[in-house]
Amino acid sequence: MVLSDGREAELIARDGGWILQIDGIRQSHVVAAGEPPPLATTRWLLAALGEDRRSLVHLGGGLMTLPRAVASGSPHARQVAVELDAALAALVRDRFPLPEGIVVDVADARAWLDGGGRDEWTRGACDAVVIDVFAGGRIPASFTSAECFAAARALLKPSGVLLVNSVAGGDLGFTRRELATLRAEFAQVAMIVQGSSLHGLRFGNAVLIASDEPVEEDRIRAALKGDASRGALVTDLEELVGDAEVVRDADELWSPVPDLPDTGPALRLLNQTRSLGSALRGVTER
Repeated sequence: MVLSDGREAELIARDGGWILQIDGIRQSHVVAAGEPPPLATTRWLLAALGEDRRSLVHLGGGLMTLPRAVASGSPHARQVAVELDAALAALVRDRFPLPEGIVVDVADARAWLDGGGRDEWTRGACDAVVIDVFAGGRIPASFTSAECFAAARALLKPSGVLLVNSVAGGDLGFTRRELATLRAEFAQVAMIVQGSSLHGLRFGNAVLIASDEPVEEDRIRAALKGDASRGALVTDLEELVGDAEVVRDADELWSPVPDLPDTGPALRLLNQTRSLGSALRGVTER
């Protein structure tokens, strides 16, 4: 399918679910309700959220992987997901219906955020705000700045948490600045990341956690224990952040171009092989 901005998106069947891939990068992976999320980043976000979050704002939607996972564990949670692309929102509505309690707003997420949110109940009343916005595999500049994080904080309860699906790898320059920006706004900052990305050996995701309340280290580490991704909670950030500068809107700082393999051809070949195998079995049975 072609998205509203002209980018190409693909739906690929895999492991009993559906993958949304945009510009060759996997963005969402929807499985049956109650099944463990296949995406490591989704599991990290769930670990950071905990089980007591009842009002959530998601900036960036895709196929609504995280809101679905939250609804599976907390069916009474109220969630708003802000998705820019009308074609994606229509796809979700028509092909992947959402559980109760999730509302999708088709809007520019930063403009929505700066406007104070969809309803008055969101301002100062949210348990969590999740920023999960990518374009061409990169985080747009409007979602990396102190102004963005301050607007997100305005929606939170005093005990609320801001989560950012960010990136790490290479010289970590971008990651360091993002952490410095969050530390300038919130009392407590941590992140979940793989050791290989933290040490610059590979490019990958990092979930940034910010709150004015202490990070629940023991609970998060227990939730991550045994996860195949080997994501780890990092709370000692002094040396990593160092003298990194706070990011402002005026800096127009995008995340780095991702250095990732294109898994699209391999996934399509796998699906073709499975389809051929099914056809051959059907011929044999007849």
